[in-house]
Amino acid sequence: MKKIIRILLLFVGIALFEYVAIYCTNKGLLFSPTINGRFPGMLVPSLCRSIIDLWDNTNWKTDQRKLMRAGILKRETKIRISFAYLFRIKINGKYLLTINKRTGKYQPIGGAYKFYNEEKLHISKTFNAEDDNFIPVNSITKNDYRLIIKNKDLRAFVKRFNKTKYRESYDNLSREFKEEILWDNLDTGAAFDEITYRYCGRHYTNIAPNISGTYELLLADIVELVLNKEQEDYLNKIVCKYPESFCLVSDEQITNYGVKKGTDELKDVVANHTYKILKGNEDSLVMKNKYKIKTVKIESDSF
Repeated sequence: MKKIIRILLLFVGIALFEYVAIYCTNKGLLFSPTINGRFPGMLVPSLCRSIIDLWDNTNWKTDQRKLMRAGILKRETKIRISFAYLFRIKINGKYLLTINKRTGKYQPIGGAYKFYNEEKLHISKTFNAEDDNFIPVNSITKNDYRLIIKNKDLRAFVKRFNKTKYRESYDNLSREFKEEILWDNLDTGAAFDEITYRYCGRHYTNIAPNISGTYELLLADIVELVLNKEQEDYLNKIVCKYPESFCLVSDEQITNYGVKKGTDELKDVVANHTYKILKGNEDSLVMKNKYKIKTVKIESDSF
């Protein structure tokens, strides 16, 4: 809305000035042609930029254009992308988190989307995508949507991600849940023959440098697990049985990164991206009505 108002104000300003110029000319009043040409000449480029900006319908697109206009991002600048899905799992008003063995911090169940080999060929050929070495590529991280893309291709790449059928999709997001919750040595009984979840929306970060100085774009689809009583009881059970692997935390604990205010325990034990799953942040997500509630069978891994 702010962009549209800016365009209207610029358009009205140019039209009003031209009207005054024509009126003064017709009345034989003095009117500087220099001013007449300079003032609209200053506003027209702003109007053109504002019209172009209407296409930037997400925060990261706005960032990208600003950084390019400032000369910070070039067409060939390499951008790191990491596209993931995260589960919001609430039990008795608290959020279920699991330990990340790399960082030692608790975070939402979920992880990077994976692409099929057909998509790997396409993005390699079309976008000349490179593997990201921020997290080593191995048998577990192979085909993750953690890649390096040139800035000039970023918008087309995101568009392709949204449309391709050759990747893990909302139709079945059970893989990460199975890997992180349904361990082979845990007896789940019939509690998790299937899972039901709803799409909450998508979170985009701003385009900004990470700790290595590389500019990056992070995408996270937030899905909320719809639990029945048996499933809730099972998750409560594993939290009690495996406290080193799972925990239940409040909104405040997530916001504070797990730091216990007013105590000597000031270590941040909750990952800084966990806030994305908070129910209170749902209004800031985009594409909230893209999908309906989904129920999927828990089956063997597809990757």
